[in-house]
Amino acid sequence: MINLNSKHSGQPSHGSTQVVGMLILLGTPVGNLADLSDRGIEALRSADVIAAEDTRRLRVLLAHCHIENKSILSIDANKEDHLSSKVLELVNSGKTVVYTTDAGMPGISDPGAKLVKAVSSAGLPVDAVPGPSAVVLAASLSALCESGFVFAGFLAVKAGPRKKTLENLSASGFASIVFESPNRIGPLLNDALGVYGSEHPVFVGRELTKLHQELFYGSSGEASSHFGNSSQRGEFVVVFGAMHNDNSALAGKVLLDRVIEALNCTGGRTKILAEELAELTGVGKNQVYSMLVKARRKGEMSPS
Repeated sequence: MINLNSKHSGQPSHGSTQVVGMLILLGTPVGNLADLSDRGIEALRSADVIAAEDTRRLRVLLAHCHIENKSILSIDANKEDHLSSKVLELVNSGKTVVYTTDAGMPGISDPGAKLVKAVSSAGLPVDAVPGPSAVVLAASLSALCESGFVFAGFLAVKAGPRKKTLENLSASGFASIVFESPNRIGPLLNDALGVYGSEHPVFVGRELTKLHQELFYGSSGEASSHFGNSSQRGEFVVVFGAMHNDNSALAGKVLLDRVIEALNCTGGRTKILAEELAELTGVGKNQVYSMLVKARRKGEMSPS
């Protein structure tokens, strides 16, 4: 176990003259620059190096805060792997490195996790300055997340994997939050109709905290109609309400559809069917296989 204490950042480590640096994850505004906190501004001012997913957006933020002459390092998702060692080297040499992504909190559908792993695994301090989050904003505004929620980020581009993820989310028992782009919001909501039905509660937030913010409250059918042929720009956050007991018939249909799909895809072959059903139900593959074999021996299922 590694115990990290942020109080020692910038100070000599115990029994040593070496100055210890720190990696700080900074939450940045998702739309309105005024949402950056005083603590966030101070973190930017005091940083030795500011690493950013997009240096252009960072420079806009720095100009807004009247901060100049900062050492800037570009680290997007493609560079995070091989530049983690660079960040580790900087922190190990006593530098305070602040990392920002395009918007919101690093590490949540954005780069940042690999930097944290590299620095924390070396026993060096990591901290975070909280900031705006589109996930939390949507959860709060939706009025659908009182009992918790599952966040899945951006779903797959292809319809098949996207629908399967929606089915898994609907079976979780919690509200589900996803991100989507303007050109795929229509297909996403159309897929949701087949999973949740047309009367299921849905919230859609577009351009959260920005000038043209739009908040939509309604059913999945209404959302699909409203945004189905949308040419609106901006990023979308969608919240699907939890599937409750009154939706059990629909949930059962979703499960049945997937079992039938598994049977059709495997041709009834026991080993492959066991793998499919294990993934579907969460029951261990060996246990499912054993149950299938016993069922077939009893004549409950016809062998292939």
